[in-house]
Amino acid sequence: MLFGFVLLFGYALVVWLVFFKFKWMKFNITWGVVSVFVGLHLLIIFMLGLRFVAPYAAEAKLIQHTIQLVPRLPEPTLVTEVLVAPNVPIKKGQPLFQFDRRPYQYKVNQLEASLAKATQNVLVMKSDIEINVEKVVKLRSELKYARYQEKLSIKLARQGAGPEEDAQKWSAQAAAHAAGVKEAQAEEKRAWLRYRSEINGVNTSVAEIQAELDQARYYLDNTLMVAPEDGYLIKLQVRPGMVWSPAKFVSAPSPLSSATPTATCWPTSSRRTSST
Repeated sequence: MLFGFVLLFGYALVVWLVFFKFKWMKFNITWGVVSVFVGLHLLIIFMLGLRFVAPYAAEAKLIQHTIQLVPRLPEPTLVTEVLVAPNVPIKKGQPLFQFDRRPYQYKVNQLEASLAKATQNVLVMKSDIEINVEKVVKLRSELKYARYQEKLSIKLARQGAGPEEDAQKWSAQAAAHAAGVKEAQAEEKRAWLRYRSEINGVNTSVAEIQAELDQARYYLDNTLMVAPEDGYLIKLQVRPGMVWSPAKFVSAPSPLSSATPTATCWPTSSRRTSST
């Protein structure tokens, strides 16, 4: 290719020197035609050079992406409807398959009831704290009274004005009330711990059921499978009445079908350089 450029430049230089610089020959129509004819033949060198340096494709391939349609459901589920036909244009978000909603709706209903119960239990926990606080106050008063009676009975027994058994009875009663106060204080502390167990300001029991409910609603929404992209549905392998089951012992569940997006198709080619 470099030789071709040098030759073409040299030819243009010779024409310029002969006809225009030194005017050894008179430039006319005949010499113009001859000069152009020779120049065009020199350009053939570049065409020949392209054969050696420019690659060409001996074959072409068409690459088109496909999206496998796999339901995001946790358990075997009945297919109730197939809402599309294969090889027919579909739009993103268009319903494709309907699965049985009933098991997932029942789960959502159950968790909604559990959430309401857990929310109510938080109020019950608060009431339990108030009850335990009052219980501690009551037991402390009883303990104080029992200790007073114990001292009084001991004094009367020493003076011979009362039986020794009364002093022993009130002593045992005071010890029982003291143990009751400690037990009530422990129950109060435990009630506070249950009530104050929170994540982001939400009681942990409520947050746990709320998370389970969100997951159940997610699965319920996925009982209706929609198209992920514009395209065509190919290799349709499902019919109403079939049961789709997530694979338990393989690396991935089997797809129901494949969707071919219309916007991700482009040609490509294998490149090969000519050697002749």
